[in-house]
Amino acid sequence: MKAALILAIVACALTLVYGDFVCGTNYCKEHPCTTKIASSSCRAPSTYRDLHSGKCACCPACVTLLSEGAACKKYSKEIGETPSAVCKEPLKCLTGVCTKVTPRG
Repeated sequence: MKAALILAIVACALTLVYGDFVCGTNYCKEHPCTTKIASSSCRAPSTYRDLHSGKCACCPACVTLLSEGAACKKYSKEIGETPSAVCKEPLKCLTGVCTKVTPRG
């Protein structure tokens, strides 16, 4: 049981470190976006996001903001997954649904 817990903790730590190695703080400066779009090109219900698409979310995109209870998908910016729809802030995508999360503490 202890070994499984330690393995799970190590796996989580490696995931966090790998994400920082791939998309470090200077990644977008060192790899500027070559695909530009104008903010005026986004049509309702989409909104312009300066940093949303491409590897490490360095490029602009038109994105639909989802309300509480809407179906959603988590994505990995490290591998360039960029959905055209995301949960409105402060909602989080939990088990495939945009959900209001109560802060701890």
